[in-house]
Amino acid sequence: MRVSAVLLDIDDTLLDFHAGARESILRGFAAFGLPYSEAVFETFLRINEGLWREIEAGRLTRPGLHAIRWMRIFDALGIEADGPAFETVFRQGINESAIPVPGARELLAYAKEKYPVYLASNADYAQQERRLAKADLLRYVDGMFVSDRIGCAKPAPAFFDACVDGVGVPAERILMIGDSYAADISGAAARGMRTCLFAPRGIPAFDGAVPDLVVTELARVMESI
Repeated sequence: MRVSAVLLDIDDTLLDFHAGARESILRGFAAFGLPYSEAVFETFLRINEGLWREIEAGRLTRPGLHAIRWMRIFDALGIEADGPAFETVFRQGINESAIPVPGARELLAYAKEKYPVYLASNADYAQQERRLAKADLLRYVDGMFVSDRIGCAKPAPAFFDACVDGVGVPAERILMIGDSYAADISGAAARGMRTCLFAPRGIPAFDGAVPDLVVTELARVMESI
């Protein structure tokens, strides 16, 4: 695959958001004296994913998500607890989580030797910078494009316009690697980028653009770029 720059998503592509979220929830439930079961994490994943789809569609903001996320989760679980207070504790835990996805360091080191490496995220810039530095991954990165600085979230066309402008090479020479078909692949493909879907939990149906590359392990990317 002929490319001139690599653009990567962060959460669940480079940093294991699932693992960090589980740790943060476990600590929070212990601190709040709440009963934990696996249904808690499953409900979190379902509701959190739905809220992020709302953000990607432009119908919700990140502050809006923070205001309602744990209220909805507790309501779905039938737990009486202070949702906004728990959200604060949960986000503090996420802010400190820095668990690399298997193969992330190796992929970044490999890509950095060949191309400029940039990151694209819908999360907070300072949070992502801190987590990447803690994981010792930031040294491989030439720059980050983050929704709170661009003013819109993936997959908005303006987000990927900003990425192309910032990277400084034609869109068709940029490879976008990410785990979200909706946010990463569809948005990048619409802008004319090459795309790689990282799908460690199973390959989804493609409702639109077909990725140029689909991998279930990050190590497989290095065989193609």
